[in-house]
Amino acid sequence: MCERQQAGRLSRRGLVFSTGAALLAPAAWAAAPAHRARPAAAAPPAAAEVPLTPEAAMARLMAGNGRYVAAKAIHPNLDTARRRLVAGAQRPFATVLACADSRVAPELVFDQSLGDLFVVRVAGNVVDDAVLASIEYSVIHLGSNLVMALGHERCGAVKATADALDGRPSPEDAETRIAALAALIAPAVRAVPVDAADKVDAAVSLNAAQAAAEIFAGSRPLRARVLAGQLKIVAARYDLDDGRVTPAKSREIA
Repeated sequence: MCERQQAGRLSRRGLVFSTGAALLAPAAWAAAPAHRARPAAAAPPAAAEVPLTPEAAMARLMAGNGRYVAAKAIHPNLDTARRRLVAGAQRPFATVLACADSRVAPELVFDQSLGDLFVVRVAGNVVDDAVLASIEYSVIHLGSNLVMALGHERCGAVKATADALDGRPSPEDAETRIAALAALIAPAVRAVPVDAADKVDAAVSLNAAQAAAEIFAGSRPLRARVLAGQLKIVAARYDLDDGRVTPAKSREIA
């Protein structure tokens, strides 16, 4: 069974890099302009009350990041009423696959509240069966209409993979499971152009694109929703220095 699962992953990864389906081009969208601070009472309505289209969900994420970058975060709905509202059920408007890095917290980066985001975090923001199943659950059962694979500047998991591929593995990683992460990140590192000015940073963007493409290629239900225009799967890069999230423009998925 393990061999069949491994073959499935390799097949999906081959689709990602051989056909370019769902791969994301390096040209980036400009982050939404910062908004002025406003009281919590004026925060966006709870996602459970107002279902969002994929486009509206993306706009809401980027507006929140604009506030965060401008140091005008409103920290919406972090009160007892909100906690009670979402205690019985959740309806996150977006799903974020992010690195487990302590500096990359999607709820803060996007200035969102309890129940707004379904967040899956793992070092290197990689996709395996458990991660993909979690994302499928958020879309199919909870109603998320946007999935973002979020890489970040100076990702330690990406750098460790690049170092290992260059013949400089960390001796501290011996007898750990860290190699399992590196195996999933390695295709992105190998795909970096030889003339890239910063190979690790280029690999970060490619790794996020690979994750987005793995989600599309690996899940038939999610793929059907994307092709029907009901779901968007995007990749993005988070800058540790200025806090800005830069989504990549996606090619047409076919």
